[in-house]
Amino acid sequence: MRRRTFLTTAAGSGLAASAGCLGSVGTVLGDGSQHTVLGKPETQPTRSANLPYPAYGEKLPDATLPAAIADRNVSVGDLETAVVMTFFYSHCNTVCPFLISSMRKVQTNAIEAGYGDQVTFLPVTFDPARDDAERLREYAEMMNVDLDADDWYFLRPDDHEHAKEVVEERYGVTFEKTGATDSSMYMYNHLGLLLVVNAEGYVERAYTGDDPKGTRVWSALETVLQA
Repeated sequence: MRRRTFLTTAAGSGLAASAGCLGSVGTVLGDGSQHTVLGKPETQPTRSANLPYPAYGEKLPDATLPAAIADRNVSVGDLETAVVMTFFYSHCNTVCPFLISSMRKVQTNAIEAGYGDQVTFLPVTFDPARDDAERLREYAEMMNVDLDADDWYFLRPDDHEHAKEVVEERYGVTFEKTGATDSSMYMYNHLGLLLVVNAEGYVERAYTGDDPKGTRVWSALETVLQA
């Protein structure tokens, strides 16, 4: 079994995100790699190096971010488990519920299959102003996330500028406020992205779109874990 490593020092640089609810449902993008378990994705409209976000065969960028509910910091580069990562905000009523729901289904499958301690789930909010610990606890309950499993961590940048630095610049997931930006009712255009990463830190699958099916994600992750 592989252990999880968490840093307890102050958060360093964060994760990055991509904008606009773009991409077709469940599209997988990337190239081949000697560092992956899975073969080259069947659907790959462009090379991984040409994409703004980490894709098949690429090393997942490192980042250290606060885990709001767990009251600790998580260093992505120090994790020695497989990782399932996405970027979201809890007030989203389009792509984000699908992303979190898919992750939650994969979490359930991993626990039931005996892989609960070999995978870490990292949903990263790019709306830290509203997604505080209290809000994320409510969201976890609403989405039926098992926080007691000790494998799910809502990561929260310090502020909007930090979110831009880590989610957008580091992970290539752009996001842009829309609507009533001067009130608390604002929304975001953003990319729907879900990553499956092996224990060595290389991306096995990068799913884009509004509904990467939990069964498809679990099938990929299970193969990686069995290897």
